[in-house]
Amino acid sequence: MELKKDKRIGKVLFIVEGGKHEFSLIKRIFSDILGYRRIEKRRNQATFYESQTDSHSEVAVINTKTSNIGSINEQEYLEAIYTELIEKFSFDVTNAAIYYIFDRDPESNTDINLITDLIKTLKNSRENDNNLQGGILILSYPSIEAYEVSNFVKESYKIYKKTGSDVKEYISQNAKDISMNKISETTIVHAYMEMEQCIKELLGKDIDIDNFFNINMDVFDMEEQHFEKSHTYFLLSIMSYILLDLGILQE
Repeated sequence: MELKKDKRIGKVLFIVEGGKHEFSLIKRIFSDILGYRRIEKRRNQATFYESQTDSHSEVAVINTKTSNIGSINEQEYLEAIYTELIEKFSFDVTNAAIYYIFDRDPESNTDINLITDLIKTLKNSRENDNNLQGGILILSYPSIEAYEVSNFVKESYKIYKKTGSDVKEYISQNAKDISMNKISETTIVHAYMEMEQCIKELLGKDIDIDNFFNINMDVFDMEEQHFEKSHTYFLLSIMSYILLDLGILQE
């Protein structure tokens, strides 16, 4: 697996729950390492931020109305931001790849039926069934910090944690080895290999980029079954799929 730093990706929209951490992670990967232009709009800030990178590829990062996963369905709020992106930055949302990045933290996102429905509806970054707008749900178990761990720890999916706070504590205890600022081309590839190995070992499946919905659903079911028995999740983030889907990660 290789990281293609010169890959042109056009417009990419990230819709995230967190007000800080996801923004920092996306900045690290897509701006610091890959050099793409970045636009940000946080729910606690009135104005947009735009980096000045000269790039043919551009990523936008925005919040849902609240941190709850149910805010994905607050279309009026999101449409208002889409309009601003189009009018202020000529950012064509209708032709962008869209990724909804959320945690499966049992203390913050509790509605299992809603999450199941969202996985079934948000299946493809560019186009969904019945001519619905593109967008795929990208979950981390139990939180986005699982992606950071997978950059640095071998067989990280064999670590079991209940909440995002537990993962943050684990990172703090291993801060010498795990740090967002240390994420690099090499560690990004490592994180993908961790995701691939987890899916292959625990589900007995290979990643099919053109039909990722089934993997997404199977991972969710597997994690929920494990949580029901042990009240913990396998430490796993689906974040690496984004890089694969965009062609940034290639065999």
